[in-house]
Amino acid sequence: MGMIGAQTNGTRIVGIHGMGGVGKTTTAKIIYNRLSQNFEGCCFLSNIREMSEKPKGIECLQNQLISDILRDKCTEVRNIDDGIKIIKDRLSNKRVLLLLDDLYEKNHMDALVGERDWFGKGSKLIITTRNKEALDVLGVDADYELTSMNREQSLQLFSKHAFRRDFPLDEYIDQSNRAIDIAGCLPLALEVIGSLLSRTEKKKWDLTLKKLGNVPPAEVQSKLKISYDALNLWQQYMFLDIACLFIGYDKDIIVHFWDEPDFCPELAMEDLQNRSLIKINEDNKVRMHDLLRDLGREMVREESRMKIEKQSRVWDHKQGFDLLRKHKGNIEAEALRLMLDHEQRYCFTYEGLESLSGLRFLEVEGSMGNFDAEERLRWHESPSNVLPTNENSVLLPRLQWLSWRCFPPTLNIANFFVEDLVILNLSWSEITDDWKGWSHMKVMKNLKVLNLSNCDSLQRLPDELGRGLASLEYLSLSFCSSLKRLPDSIGNMKSLIELDISYSGIGELPDSIRKLKNLKRLKMQASKISKIPDTLWMIEQLEEVEADHLNYKLHVNIGNCIHKNESLRILKLFRAKIHLLARLPESLVTLSLVSLEMDTFPDLSNLTNLKELELRFRFLDSDGESDGETDVLVEEYPIPQWIGNLSKLESLDLSCHFVTTSPTDLTLPSQLKRLHLRCPKLRRLPRLSSSLSSLELKDCSSLCSMESLHLSSPCGTTSPTDLTLLPHLDLYLKRCHKLRRLPRLPSSLSSLQVRFCDSLCWTEDLSYLKNLSYVFIEGAAIEEIQGLGCLENLRDLRLFRLERVKILPDLSNLNKLRSLYVSRFPNLVEIQGELPESLEELGINSCESLLKLPVLSSLNGLRKVTIKRCTKLNMEDKWDREDT
Repeated sequence: MGMIGAQTNGTRIVGIHGMGGVGKTTTAKIIYNRLSQNFEGCCFLSNIREMSEKPKGIECLQNQLISDILRDKCTEVRNIDDGIKIIKDRLSNKRVLLLLDDLYEKNHMDALVGERDWFGKGSKLIITTRNKEALDVLGVDADYELTSMNREQSLQLFSKHAFRRDFPLDEYIDQSNRAIDIAGCLPLALEVIGSLLSRTEKKKWDLTLKKLGNVPPAEVQSKLKISYDALNLWQQYMFLDIACLFIGYDKDIIVHFWDEPDFCPELAMEDLQNRSLIKINEDNKVRMHDLLRDLGREMVREESRMKIEKQSRVWDHKQGFDLLRKHKGNIEAEALRLMLDHEQRYCFTYEGLESLSGLRFLEVEGSMGNFDAEERLRWHESPSNVLPTNENSVLLPRLQWLSWRCFPPTLNIANFFVEDLVILNLSWSEITDDWKGWSHMKVMKNLKVLNLSNCDSLQRLPDELGRGLASLEYLSLSFCSSLKRLPDSIGNMKSLIELDISYSGIGELPDSIRKLKNLKRLKMQASKISKIPDTLWMIEQLEEVEADHLNYKLHVNIGNCIHKNESLRILKLFRAKIHLLARLPESLVTLSLVSLEMDTFPDLSNLTNLKELELRFRFLDSDGESDGETDVLVEEYPIPQWIGNLSKLESLDLSCHFVTTSPTDLTLPSQLKRLHLRCPKLRRLPRLSSSLSSLELKDCSSLCSMESLHLSSPCGTTSPTDLTLLPHLDLYLKRCHKLRRLPRLPSSLSSLQVRFCDSLCWTEDLSYLKNLSYVFIEGAAIEEIQGLGCLENLRDLRLFRLERVKILPDLSNLNKLRSLYVSRFPNLVEIQGELPESLEELGINSCESLLKLPVLSSLNGLRKVTIKRCTKLNMEDKWDREDT
């Protein structure tokens, strides 16, 4: 944590390197998650090396970087130079936190974060890589080599996967220790081997460990292959498909590719996950560790004896180009990925496609400029069709997946055999209302997924589309900005499960939407829809509705029949001005209502199944305009009593400008883990449960004291003055301007952040907080921090704007302290004693009264020292020294 220098003003780059499977990404994500709330924008770019190999991969990464930081999905990068320009122009004034995972080449860095001034002052970059030389070339400020886990940590991780607990069963202790030795204490190997042995009898443990023990210690992939060998043939086939093609794809989309009689790909996917061979992220995307990915791809190469024309899956678009250009005979590829630029497209001929008779997967990355009318592609002499229909031959007769971004309007889709298509992606294409391909969709009886996103020229969908695609389960029309309405025939898509019309021009939902009896998810981000028809809530399978409105002046009416829907689990309405809320269904598990235009809480007492609740109110002044910071008080208003009755609630996020207090008998739900409040008028907090792990108070400027805070535990005991009953708590307080004192904190506290609480003057001794590893205090009325020198696990200490503090205590016993930053202490005279030898970074700024420093020459681990504007230290106004 200390290396990153989170609160320094300079842009800083830190690298984490080590062998594959050692846990670099996991470590970096812990740091990223810890720091993310302190930056204007954050972005985690995962698997950069993998993404960069895909067509337009760097552009996709640039686009994610821009959209994540700006929270704007409307910007689209056309090429790498365009992406660089947008990043420099729009992010140069923003203080950001970036995590670049698996960076391998300098040109990747040049396209994503080429210069430090691309981002605002104080920005921080974390890079993970196997290649330490890449960090040297990049000129990072600090690098850290991550080695394997110690034996205790290894045993715990192995046990989690083998026994579903933190330690092995007594009768398996010897075998568990052997497994750790074989895994070499590498996290990935521990996970995979532990999952392989899980729920198996002891005899099989011995046989498997014997087989693993025969593999040389350095050959990690060979050990991982034993888990692959334990799969059945279909699971092996899926594993290789994922390794070569589907990393980063949506799980619910790709399972359709393996639809076969007597085989359930969902169960097979679950088994791969249980064996730790793949992971499914929170966003439902499939992930695979790069060691496992490399194992799968190497097996595909070995099967073909390194002959590209014999290779079953060709995932590299450059190799795909060579395959079509150099090999004119029969090609055995089942999956092919291509990118058509101005040179490669001329090799994509009718004869070339005819040789791909076994192809099941074709992914083509086109370009808007590749198919202009003047060139007519020159693929064939025919002026009308690039690939003329041949009565005696059908192209790609086994094709199931066709993804062709920027599909050329001159290309006749009838040239392909489309009856077995399961997935069709024509995003970013210039297809229009009169596109000839519409009429051919009626033969796509097996089509499950249709992606028409970003088809800007599309103004209307033909009625034939709804009537012809009876098996369709997923339809995306997102970013079709010219599309104003859905056809009434959409009601004929009886199998449709998900409909995405985000960022489109659609302004209303047709009544026929009620006929979509299997619809589960409706996404309407950046929507222009102001009224949700009651017919929508009549869909019995509907589980999730998410809408985000760009126009704050648009009042949204969700109808009066929503309470009749007994299947709805997730309802998220962002930037939707709601002034009247109907009764909601009891089935809801997640509810987010942002921009509520109400001066009272809605009655949600019936939502007893809620686990996540987010309510954000907009305060209106007399002119009807939003004024969240107004001092006009609507009335004395307590937090509603019914919140305490939501027994399953785990997360509560409340932003409200009229709530003032909490009833004395209100206890928050016992399962609550996360409480975030932004309530400027709130003067009293409710009782908290011992399960709380995150307490965040922002802009609670009327909160005078936390002494009145009551905590409840499962056994019913309460304490009115301390937080010690919250064993898992991390505490974050910001802009609670009237808060004067804190209650006693739990001894298990690991992170304490207090920012801009100007009146806070608590004097409690902190020496009992033995688990505290991160302390950040800025802008408080504290005169002395007692017990600071006894925090034996403290690694990162940041103290800013403490104008009353005159002396900092002796910190020499803090043997784990890596980073110390002290800034804007105008009355600080002395830092007592010595600094710990573990210190790696020291920053002292604007301490005008500081007379002397502890001796620094003995601190051999010190990497960076920055001392500025400490005028009485008898040195220059600015002193920077870096040793990396």
